[in-house]
Amino acid sequence: MKTQYMLPVLFLFIFSSAAFSQQNQKTSFGIFSGVSLNTNSYEFEDNNNLFDTSYSNSTKTAFNLGMFVIYDFDVNFGIKFQGQYANKGGVTKVNTFYSNDLTMVERTYTNTINYLQFALLPQLNILFNKNSPDSKAFLNIGGYLSIKLSATESIENQTLYQYLNTEKDISKSLSGTDAGLIFGAGIIYKGFLLDIRYDLGLSNIVGIEDVSDVLSIKNRSINFSIGWTGGF
Repeated sequence: MKTQYMLPVLFLFIFSSAAFSQQNQKTSFGIFSGVSLNTNSYEFEDNNNLFDTSYSNSTKTAFNLGMFVIYDFDVNFGIKFQGQYANKGGVTKVNTFYSNDLTMVERTYTNTINYLQFALLPQLNILFNKNSPDSKAFLNIGGYLSIKLSATESIENQTLYQYLNTEKDISKSLSGTDAGLIFGAGIIYKGFLLDIRYDLGLSNIVGIEDVSDVLSIKNRSINFSIGWTGGF
């Protein structure tokens, strides 16, 4: 899927949600935006071959934007369908020691992976006041499926003698989809939304078969969002 198709899909999602919510008192819809802290989890088949190389991961801050529909079966339990633009990836530093010329090379890989992500999230509601269903705390546990839109990698190479920065498209090196679990909690007060979510990727996103046999990369993301919800 191309990046330019993302916004029409999201707009179709929210307008259809709004139309449906007007016909159903138990349905609400909303929008949200915020920041995410992203990292990649690496697993190697044989770590013994990496004796001359060290790895360290750090987070990459990104932007998220999305929409959702909630159907309440009763005041304490509902289900949320969520669609969003998700920017994931991470920052990995690799230090390699070349014994032949005593040179230490430090490489910093910054991966940016853009997804169109859909999630189905059962929701437990805890009302602040039983007469005010638009003010409550909630808990979410569910799953997500992401469709890759694009992916790039920035590589910084640094030694005592030189510095080089390159960037390349890595879309063909990654899987077209990602899937995992979402754990979330938040507060809705008079329609305003504040929540935090943790995306736990379960899929190996390496898209090259020979490489995926020895290397597993999974997405991890903490999302902080504010938003608005209505249609109660």
